Amino acid sequence: MQLMHVLQTKEEHGAHGVEFFKYVQFRGLEKERLLKSLGADHVVDSTSSNIIPNVREYLKSRNLKGVDILYDPVGGKLLKDSLKLLNWGAKILIIGFASGDIPIIPANITLVKNWTIHGLYWGSYKLHQPDVLVDSMQELLSWLAKGLIHINVSHTFRLSEANLAFAAIMQRKVIGKVMITFEDNTFVDEKAARSKL
Repeated sequence: MQLMHVLQTKEEHGAHGVEFFKYVQFRGLEKERLLKSLGADHVVDSTSSNIIPNVREYLKSRNLKGVDILYDPVGGKLLKDSLKLLNWGAKILIIGFASGDIPIIPANITLVKNWTIHGLYWGSYKLHQPDVLVDSMQELLSWLAKGLIHINVSHTFRLSEANLAFAAIMQRKVIGKVMITFEDNTFVDEKAARSKL
């Protein structure tokens, strides 16, 4: 079994990581309930000042030496601190810098601990390997159809309320995704639109 440490400050990334792995950091009690419902064995509030000791205690209680995979959409100090938890041969998956701080991962420690660092910028696949993007989207949609993964929509707004959707995200009220719905009158009759052209 490989143990994954999922960093999270933005709601959307961490919850997705939990569906595949069992340990996660979170922010807020409502998110803790969601993450546990998704199957997380252990959650840690990322606003806590004792994240590393908490995780070490959890690892010790399971007779584990460290973490095998670090899933990081956050960057910054959270990533730097989490490096202390990684096993020899661990894999680091960098998917973003939600903290606004781009961290430096020391090359000497990476070498000595034989870590693998993999950057994943989803959008660049459209330019460089579009077939990979198409294949992975088809795979994700098939998992969604089979019920293997889930999308948690915590808030729904009409298009005219898009400002409220952004406010909910900025105020950290969102747990999962925000869905924008279209009012019936926003859809245009295609034949009528063509006849006006």
